[in-house]
Amino acid sequence: MWRTVWLAIVAFFTTVPLASLTIAIAVVKSTSPWIDRIIRLWARTLVHAAGIELHTEHLHRLDPAKRYILVCNHYSYLDIPCILTAITSQPIRFMAKISLFKIPIFGWALGRAGFIPVDRKNRRTAVKSFDLAASRIRKGNTIVVFPEEGRSKFREMKPFQRGAFLLAIRSQKPIVPIALDSTFDIWPVGAFWKIRPGKVTLRVGMPIETDTLSVRDKDRLLTEAREQVQGMLSPVGSSVPRSSSEFLG
Repeated sequence: MWRTVWLAIVAFFTTVPLASLTIAIAVVKSTSPWIDRIIRLWARTLVHAAGIELHTEHLHRLDPAKRYILVCNHYSYLDIPCILTAITSQPIRFMAKISLFKIPIFGWALGRAGFIPVDRKNRRTAVKSFDLAASRIRKGNTIVVFPEEGRSKFREMKPFQRGAFLLAIRSQKPIVPIALDSTFDIWPVGAFWKIRPGKVTLRVGMPIETDTLSVRDKDRLLTEAREQVQGMLSPVGSSVPRSSSEFLG
């Protein structure tokens, strides 16, 4: 419980000033590199406050000169800070549920910084969100999508939806599967007061090129990406490390 209270205090006193600074910078220049630095400072602060020992594997598979569609499993509110902390070679923007953008200051900063709201209950606005994501890619951002469309309440992944894979084919950017291992143990859905400090490992899969694919290939692309993510997650009930990794202190 005390870890959760501490994280809430840190999140408030970090988010409000950094989000306000992001808004101020974005008003002048929405593509300023300072926005990415602020976002990562915010993420690192939350990761440390939650007591996460963050490790990475195979980051070299992400070429700093290229841009990607990253698809990742989704267990926890802490997934986004972990990804932003671990992957520093890419200017990352997320597709996130629209309710986050309605939070005063924080939500305004998300919009100004170029994050992409998604209303999954409204198909027409969801299509517009993917158009916006394609625009962000053209401006030089890597886009992260949680294809389960919401946090999983269980260790088993939910079915992947097709949107991210259609976006990749349309933009002709590689899909890169990402596995976040153990955020379920740190802060699972429904356990608001039960943050448990521990190790989290982010693993980067093999990029899947899409420049020769068509819409007819979307299901095959989805299946291949999901199998990669599944293969990078520790077996259910296992806490044994899979391999050596780099620790982000």
